[in-house]
Amino acid sequence: MDARMREVDGIVRGVVEAERTKPFVVSVMGTTGTGKSSLINALFGTELRTDPVRPCTKEVQRVVVSGAGKSELWFYDLPGIGEAGDVDESYVEQYRVKLLESDVVVWAIHADSRSVAYDQQALDRILGDDPASRVALMSKLTFVLTKVDLLTPPPWIFAKSGDRGVFAPVGEMVELLARKEMYFQESFIRPHADLIESTTFHDGTFEVDEPSMTADQYVVTHRGILTREAASELSARYPRHADVFERLYDNHRVISCSSLFRFNLAQLLLVIVNKLGGGAIARFQQFTSGQQLNEVSLGAAREFCNMIVFDRRLGKSVFDMVDQKL
Repeated sequence: MDARMREVDGIVRGVVEAERTKPFVVSVMGTTGTGKSSLINALFGTELRTDPVRPCTKEVQRVVVSGAGKSELWFYDLPGIGEAGDVDESYVEQYRVKLLESDVVVWAIHADSRSVAYDQQALDRILGDDPASRVALMSKLTFVLTKVDLLTPPPWIFAKSGDRGVFAPVGEMVELLARKEMYFQESFIRPHADLIESTTFHDGTFEVDEPSMTADQYVVTHRGILTREAASELSARYPRHADVFERLYDNHRVISCSSLFRFNLAQLLLVIVNKLGGGAIARFQQFTSGQQLNEVSLGAAREFCNMIVFDRRLGKSVFDMVDQKL
């Protein structure tokens, strides 16, 4: 190999290596008080500052997570929309630039809210008027309902296993979360269905004949939003590819989460990594294999229930959850 060929070979290898190890970028945004920093802290055990009274994120904060090899996953915690009063005109362009640079965008919405106008206005402003940018941004978005632990009165259960366990909704709460997820999907995602391209990695075996779907060597793409009903129909027709349709559906479903209860954190991270592609799944498998991310210690679980029964006649507490054995 002559000097020129060695030089070209070195350049090509350098480009391939840079592409293989370049960081994946995930931005987390939403209105002030939706728990964006708490969500990142719960996912990765970081210590971004949080405050139950005052907004803390005044500028972009970055969390770097290491994967296999030299891979890195960068999470950007963006200042809350509404920090300056209106739909922050001074921030809109900053948001748009940062989101276009991101591989995935998580839009956090407080679960205990029925008002969508403010977030809708912010979304429309950030999407802008450029058709290409609108498609790119909308296809990257994953909407998350945060703080679902604050929804009352339906109870949660704590499924204990050894000295740890997981929180899960039951009965009325399951139905409530499903209705909320559908409501916010109808409010934020379906109005922009024509802008969406859902993608997932190609395992090399995918072959279907559907006008809305294309596939190359690496990626399967569905044009428009893939609804739960449509995904089920496709799975019935092509059962061997049911997992592909499930991933495409997850691309643009609304996900209910609780940073406090660690509810659905594994599901959220799986959706994020799936959106990043097959390479990311291999590099960040430690975050998506198993349900440990959802587990809570018994000591922490006990503290989440603050029920105390005080007998005024006896002048003392007759029941305190902290004193109970789990």
